[in-house]
Amino acid sequence: MKTIHILTLAALSCFSAPTFAADAAQMAQGQKIYETNCAACHGKKGEGRGAMFPPLFRSDYIMKKPQVLLNSMLKGINGPIKVNGKPYNGFMPATAINEADVAAVSTYIMNAFDNGGGTITEKDVKAAKGKK
Repeated sequence: MKTIHILTLAALSCFSAPTFAADAAQMAQGQKIYETNCAACHGKKGEGRGAMFPPLFRSDYIMKKPQVLLNSMLKGINGPIKVNGKPYNGFMPATAINEADVAAVSTYIMNAFDNGGGTITEKDVKAAKGKK
């Protein structure tokens, strides 16, 4: 019985390996984009910066809500918001990066900063752009 279970797990791992590689590549790309475009304001580890720039690490504003993250990135934020119980009243411009990069960096933020995980695709980004 144990032999069958081990063989089943081994067979299943062969099917999931390509998916992991794609996710790892997207995460690596997302990290690079984050460090270049986002870390100056939100901190290298998503810790935020003072009263102007809210944290992205375990952020209740985006926790398990990738659509809120996408909306923030695509349309920007201007005015008061509350993150983890603390008020912020600043300005974040809409991002000027392409859809693949938005998908990669948002996937990185959702996973690396413990916001519920998941994978955001270019299709998700296009759908978010179409919403008003």
